[in-house]
Amino acid sequence: MMAEEKEDRISKLPKEIIHHILSFLPTEDVVHTCLLSKYWKFMWYSVPKLYFTTKTNRFRVQEGLQKFYNYVDNCLEHRNRGIYFLVYGSNITSFKVWMNSYERSESGRVDKWLAFAVKNKANEINLRLDKDKDLYGQLHYYRLPKTLVVNAKYLTTLRLSRVELDSPYSFNFPSLKSLSLNFVQIKHHDVVNKLLLGSPSLEELRMVYCYLSTNYELRILSSSLKYLEITLTDQIRFIVKKIMIEAINLECLELNGVCFEKLDLSQCKAITYLSLTCDWGLSEESSSFESLISNLPLLENLSLCNELGLNLNRISISSQTLKNLNLNNYNYCDELVTVIIKSAPKLSSFFYQGDVNVSILMDSSSHNSLHGTFCICNYLLKYEPIWFIKLMNFLLNINCCWSMLTLKIRTEKALIIPEDLKRICRSPLVNWEHLKVIIITKLDRELDLRDTIRWISPSLKTLSIVGGTEKAF
Repeated sequence: MMAEEKEDRISKLPKEIIHHILSFLPTEDVVHTCLLSKYWKFMWYSVPKLYFTTKTNRFRVQEGLQKFYNYVDNCLEHRNRGIYFLVYGSNITSFKVWMNSYERSESGRVDKWLAFAVKNKANEINLRLDKDKDLYGQLHYYRLPKTLVVNAKYLTTLRLSRVELDSPYSFNFPSLKSLSLNFVQIKHHDVVNKLLLGSPSLEELRMVYCYLSTNYELRILSSSLKYLEITLTDQIRFIVKKIMIEAINLECLELNGVCFEKLDLSQCKAITYLSLTCDWGLSEESSSFESLISNLPLLENLSLCNELGLNLNRISISSQTLKNLNLNNYNYCDELVTVIIKSAPKLSSFFYQGDVNVSILMDSSSHNSLHGTFCICNYLLKYEPIWFIKLMNFLLNINCCWSMLTLKIRTEKALIIPEDLKRICRSPLVNWEHLKVIIITKLDRELDLRDTIRWISPSLKTLSIVGGTEKAF
């Protein structure tokens, strides 16, 4: 028994598997494995992923920041020396640096780290630095060095956070497939254009909470791009002048916090998935949204989100290819959102999550196979008469010809209509045939719930009630 406990099974694994296991750890922890035995002494030299972070206890305090710089310098110096005695080589597949604090005076050292990654043919670089503030309160961001911008020909994935994207040189990323920009400072109007021009193989681009200058015209011009996500802060969305997306092969587009009226998608005919969380600004007479959707000939999945202040009140949808429609309504007020489905012959799924202030209008004869799912949120968690009046209005507003309807709600109390209200209200409210009710909490009054549902829709042919087994939304 003792012999089995002392047996070192991990060391018997192939080096490729050991490297894979170690690649999930910060490099500081990987280096510590050299103390295990002679076999492990040089193992960390050939681990293809390097991950340096100030999140570890050793570097969290301010005094530890200088230790962090020195530690990274020493590790990279040892890796350079290891090239000459390693049988397996020391090429880097992934190089990651996460720092909670950044000193502008040390930018030269960060430049050398990135030069090391480029020299060792890194496929992925993930750089997250915090901004530096001088004595006058002015913020300074780290600027990418020429070595990375010009010489990273093997780079396929680049993730940048809290740095400044500004280069007097032409970008040269011939192999880059995925680019992520989070909280990146973009000062000049031509930087994004130059970046896309120098990335002819780019397929995925994420721009999340980037800092753009006033009257910035964001133009995304790429023939290789297939996935694009743009998320703007409330402040930035008002100072951006226009967003033009000219990506003829773009298949998936997610836009969050943009102004709908500043959006131009006229060149994006290949989109199959579209997600919009916009400052809508749509009047009841506006046909701009309907025109946008009808001019996407391959669109199959559409997701819309309405939040407080985003002004989504009425939308019309006409699409010959649309299959799935999702609507999230978190307006937290009593304004009704009306969805008019004029023509969508292939629509098979409608998913709604939000409050009860929604109305669905459509030609039932054209949607005999439509499955609807409604996840209802009652933010106040009060079930007074006013709630049940709103609930009954909601049920009337979604009285469409669903092939199957699913209602998901937090508690059965929200659906059990009081008897005094039943006596003064007409029945049936709706004419559904197949209904599934999902209650998040435990069921205590299932018989009362069934009676209420039969009162709401006596025409039901099938009724399924599930309680206490679903996760909250």
